Amino acid sequence: MSSAPLNLSHLPPTFLLPTRLVQPKANEISSQLRSCKCPLTSNPADASLFVGDINMPKRCEFELRGRGLSVSSKMSPDTKKVKVVKLKWFTESYENSKLLPIDEYIVFTGYVQPSKRPSLVSSPEQNEKQKSALEKDAADRQLRKEILERARGDQARYREEKGRDTRDDIRKLQDMELLYATRRQRKGIDELMTISKPGSKNTTRQSTPEYEKMREKIVSRGRPRLLKEMPDWAQQHNKYSCCRPTPLISPNAEFISLLNTIKLSRVLTSDGVGIRAYSTTIATIQAYPYPLISPSEVSLLPGCDGKSSALFQEYITSPDHSLAAVRELEKSPSFNTLKLFSSIWGVGPAGAREFFYDKGWKTLEDIVEHGWGQLTRAQQIGVKYFDEFQSPISRNEAREIAAVVGKAASKLRAGMDYTIVGGYRRGKMEIHDVDILLSHTTHSMTTGGVVKELVSELEVSGHITHTLHLGRELNNTTTVNAHRYGFDSLEKALVVFLAPTSGLHRRVDIILAPPVSVGSALLGWTGGTTFERDLRLWCDREHGWKFTSEGVFERVTGRRVTGIDGTWRVGEKMVEAERRVVEGVGLRWLEPCERCTG
Repeated sequence: MSSAPLNLSHLPPTFLLPTRLVQPKANEISSQLRSCKCPLTSNPADASLFVGDINMPKRCEFELRGRGLSVSSKMSPDTKKVKVVKLKWFTESYENSKLLPIDEYIVFTGYVQPSKRPSLVSSPEQNEKQKSALEKDAADRQLRKEILERARGDQARYREEKGRDTRDDIRKLQDMELLYATRRQRKGIDELMTISKPGSKNTTRQSTPEYEKMREKIVSRGRPRLLKEMPDWAQQHNKYSCCRPTPLISPNAEFISLLNTIKLSRVLTSDGVGIRAYSTTIATIQAYPYPLISPSEVSLLPGCDGKSSALFQEYITSPDHSLAAVRELEKSPSFNTLKLFSSIWGVGPAGAREFFYDKGWKTLEDIVEHGWGQLTRAQQIGVKYFDEFQSPISRNEAREIAAVVGKAASKLRAGMDYTIVGGYRRGKMEIHDVDILLSHTTHSMTTGGVVKELVSELEVSGHITHTLHLGRELNNTTTVNAHRYGFDSLEKALVVFLAPTSGLHRRVDIILAPPVSVGSALLGWTGGTTFERDLRLWCDREHGWKFTSEGVFERVTGRRVTGIDGTWRVGEKMVEAERRVVEGVGLRWLEPCERCTG
């Protein structure tokens, strides 16, 4: 500890960022800063210098925005300059009783922008304009209210319909449960300790309440498995999720749910590295057919690092099986608001951050009252039908919608057939949008603007109420969360569909594939996000090919890879074309219900 505290009175108003600091450590550093006469402030808005355990400029912006400061690299007359310096600068200066050059430790320099939130006090002209906009939308809002009331009144009937799903759907789920059922072997705690620590002579433990509670918790889950007892893909340390079966139901679902919350926080902050890391970990644990017991067992799984093991250790020893990071996120107003905004169709994480940090909106009501005119058409539709889009779609309702689309398509082109893909094909009991793949065994029947004709037909019949996208290339600014598996140039329509039975507005994607692309389209629009990501990586790294929903192509020449035939032929089912593509890229066949990576 320093015998002669530094003099930091020359610094501007300073704020200590608590990031990565436990409360006792934060208190200690605050005390040290004050002993050095540092002008600490408890209000971030008053500070010009921020000290924190942060190494990345992007993280600095996130931390400052989380404290109400919108920062950028642009300077204007009304902006205030702020700097973020590494905590290491102060701790090393304090330990050595010598002030180190601060410029060498600066992580971020920016300017605080004035708040863009609309003033609560509006001019008469603004009030009149807002009143006119609200009156114009009143009829739509009333209709929405009536539809929702009708839907709630029929809730019991929808539950019954969901329970009366087809035998085939139930059989598939039962098969999955049997295939991946856990063998919960009852073993004593002393044996478990011996397995986890081979060669240990101390096999007796003192009986305490904490010991007994841990014993009960571990024994109830079975015993940890050694590497030689794990699935082949784990023993071979194969990280590709497209190379292993991943069921819909996991014995580690509770832990996965917590990891998904942390992953969502990375998505909301556009932390690409974090998103990829958590996606890989989640997909691996989802595929693991046994209940995890120990952190060492987690560390043996491909894609699971020390962080994963530490999180599992915290989870398994927590009295309520939770994680501190998740508890903090669930209490965080910023996380919950970003989560709400990003779930609006057409907004996405980047739009959610703009709404919250730049514009200062915190609720859907704020968006309607202060920014309706600033939204894109797609975003307005996303807000208008927010509740209906969030309401889950049963498998019966999905089939009902697809049947309407398929009937209209076959009316326009005789012989046109369809398959429901996405989460429905993976076996989910409830989904939030319906993905329908259309095709024909004759190429000419898939040309000539058939999707445009189909949309017009369904608009006239009253089934399609809004068209969000119609064509080939997706526009990244207007359909932010449209295609989850990477953009392709298959002809498609992203629409709002009025479901016949429920009367609710539903999101429906209609994709048209020519016969030559059916196998790859079915494969590309079925798997979970991580499955599709790893499928593309597999083709690229193992073969130098590019996989898309249109086909498999050579990266150098751009030509279709010879020998991979995903063409749908007369007299066969679409799935047969899909099987040929899977075999052609060198993978073993996995049923759709085994591609549930998330």
